[in-house]
Formats: sequence, C-alpha cells, structure tokens
Amino acid sequence: MYFVCKNYISSVKNMRIEARTTNTGTIKYMKNWLEKSRILNELAKVEPLREAVRNLYDTIPVMHQDQDTFDMSANTVEKFIGARRELIASMDTLIRLYDTINMRKTDELNGGFDVKLPRFQDIGDFSKCLGDLDFVIKQCPYLNIKDGEIRYGSVDVGSTWITFFLVGTAASVLLVNLSKIVDAAIKIKSHATTVKLQEEALRAMQVKTNISEEVFRTFKELNNIITDKSLVELEQEIRPLNDGEESDKVRRSLEKLSYWMDRGMQIYSAIDASPEIKDLFPAQDGISYISDDLQKLIEMKKENNK
Repeated sequence: MYFVCKNYISSVKNMRIEARTTNTGTIKYMKNWLEKSRILNELAKVEPLREAVRNLYDTIPVMHQDQDTFDMSANTVEKFIGARRELIASMDTLIRLYDTINMRKTDELNGGFDVKLPRFQDIGDFSKCLGDLDFVIKQCPYLNIKDGEIRYGSVDVGSTWITFFLVGTAASVLLVNLSKIVDAAIKIKSHATTVKLQEEALRAMQVKTNISEEVFRTFKELNNIITDKSLVELEQEIRPLNDGEESDKVRRSLEKLSYWMDRGMQIYSAIDASPEIKDLFPAQDGISYISDDLQKLIEMKKENNK
C-alpha cells in the first residue's frame, strides 16, 4: 500500500481539469483521461483506497469513461475535484501511518532497495522465489563485500513489496553493484523471452517449412551465450572474479533473477532515494519482441526447402 501511494500520489494531485476559451465563454474539459483511468485502476487494487477511487471514477459520466478527451459540465467538475481531494487525503493518511509505524534507525542506514515479487498462486513458488532471492543476496560475490551489508527491512502490508537496507561505509558500492547485476539480469530475461517467442513461432511453422530440430538447439544455446557475455561484462565493470566458484555463483544469481523477472519480479532503488541513485537502476518494463533475424531465417529455410 505504501509504495503504491507514494508512487501515484503526485499523479493524482496532477489530475487537473483543463480549460479553453471560446466565443461563448470558458469550457472545462478532461485531457488524457485514459492514462488517469489506468492510474486509478492501480490504486483500486489497494483495499483501503478502493471506495475513494470508485467515487472519483464514477464522477465521470459513463458516456465519457472510454474517451481520452471530453468536455465537462460545471457539476461534473465540482464532483471530480471533491472526490479527488478525498482520494488524496486517504493516500496521505496511509503514507503518514506507514511512516509513523515503520521505525528505523536512520543513522545506521545508507540507502536501500525495494523488490516487487511476482503474484503467486502456489505457496511452493513463493517459497522458491524467496529462497532464490536469499541466494542472490547472500551468495553473489558482488553483493558480499567488506564494510557493506544488505539487511532485510520490511514487507509492505497489503502488497508484494519487500524493502532491504544497506549498511556500512561501502553501501554505495553495494548499490552500484546491485544495479549492474539487475541490468544484466534484465538483458538475459529479455533475450530469453525473445528466443522463446522465436522458437514458438518456428514450431508453429514447422509442418509447413520442415525446419530442422537443429535450429531449436541453436536457440537454446543462445541463452547460455548471453549469460556468458553478461558475466564477462560484469567482471569488466566491477572486478574480475577470483575462481570458478565465484563465477558459478554470479552465473546462478543472474539466472535466478532473470527467471523471476520473467515471472514479474522487479527491483528498484528505495522509493525515497535521490534522483542520482534512482537513475542507477534500469527501466524494467521492457517488452521483448521477435527480431528481424527471425524473418530472415524463416525466408532462408523456405528457400532451402523448395
């Protein structure tokens, strides 16, 4: 709840009514309603906010709820502003409540990061995800350094966000290392998803084109290649690994993170971090797509099978 409120309260405050002047007077209108509606849908997932969100959404006439821009009557404007004020008050209350009960010894802390877990239907998957996250934090050599430590902070009530704190004089180094590992895992995840889509597309065409099973084996090998490349890049950006054991732990950490990121895990700097720290962490909403090379491969196979 806390993270959702912190993430969206500025957006709600900026849900303003636009105005334009015509020969007959001033006309109030809504702009970019579909984006505002998307934000309200996210807020509606927070149980204590659901009624306030519904009240705000319902101020918009049904005939306009699927439109992005539309004129508003004076009565609708008044209702919208009032309902928005109530929603902001509810969000502020939740934020202040969390800040009050979430007591921290701030003099010991040097930043942190937040992990959004995937949604689970099975308790076994939930347990495995936490186990893999524990492995990454405790076993990855790049996250186990002198004068720096990652500590569990809290779980945001009503959501799947977990907060971790960084302690020690080397906390900033830990955060930079983590951001590089997250970036590498995202690349692996994106590439693996692309390969999976390519393989599915080719399998769907296999009857028509008689594509060899060798192509599928090649696709599977590509995942290992991109992981190897990411490992080399991390050694160049952070430090060379000491031995095969360290390399294996980093590789397994990348594989575990990329797997759960494919399931929906996201990792960000702490919500109250400085802009400089937030910029360290890459965007995590990338969408994989089938590359142009796939089309070229398909065309080549078609030619060979004629």
